[in-house]
Amino acid sequence: MRVPDWEEYLKQVLSHVKFKYDHNSIYFELQNHMEDRYEDFITEGMEEDEAQKAVLACMGDADEIGEELNQAHSPVLGWIWRILKDVLIVLIIINILPMFSLVLTSVISIFDMYRVKNDSPLVYTIDVDYKEKVYDTTYMIDKILYYEDNTLEIRYATWTNPFSDSIKWNHSLGIQHVYVDEVEIARGGGGWKGVGYFARGYSCQDDVPFDATRVAFSVAINNEVSIDLTEGRVLADES
Repeated sequence: MRVPDWEEYLKQVLSHVKFKYDHNSIYFELQNHMEDRYEDFITEGMEEDEAQKAVLACMGDADEIGEELNQAHSPVLGWIWRILKDVLIVLIIINILPMFSLVLTSVISIFDMYRVKNDSPLVYTIDVDYKEKVYDTTYMIDKILYYEDNTLEIRYATWTNPFSDSIKWNHSLGIQHVYVDEVEIARGGGGWKGVGYFARGYSCQDDVPFDATRVAFSVAINNEVSIDLTEGRVLADES
């Protein structure tokens, strides 16, 4: 509700308040108070023009009200509060952004998919139920795949606790050795792993014969893990 006489009164009050950033809040606070008084007068049976004038009469002198508000809204205190509020907002943003980044990268990485090898038919797969935690990272081996071009592939995932204070130990798993019985027939290899607190990866070894019996890889320093390649095979034409 805008009444010309009220607007002039509010303008006169605000002319005494030096801290400009509080003008809006003071304006709407006084305006709401005046509207409430107006409704009270109308309820009591006053005419609209009479009620509008009665509101101004009971509000008091604009200059005196303005000076009192100027003391209550000191520029010094106002600027201190404004700076502190801005600093608080910055601190909140600084703390929220890493959390937002964590959630975003975690969601994205969860939907990462293993690569699809299309250049050679699949011969067999082995489901692996292996899990080991090293410091704040958990390693989970999902599956072993063997292809007609004699490529052996290990698929795995890693989960790193983002809130842990321990060492951030999160590296790729690599095939160290491949054996036929106790004879080593291949070592080394290549692979890939995604980034993020949850990430999928794979490690490959070429020239692995069909009768390979064991593959070994390192999860941590001096910690070699072996997986039997003769048990749990599911031939591709049987799956």
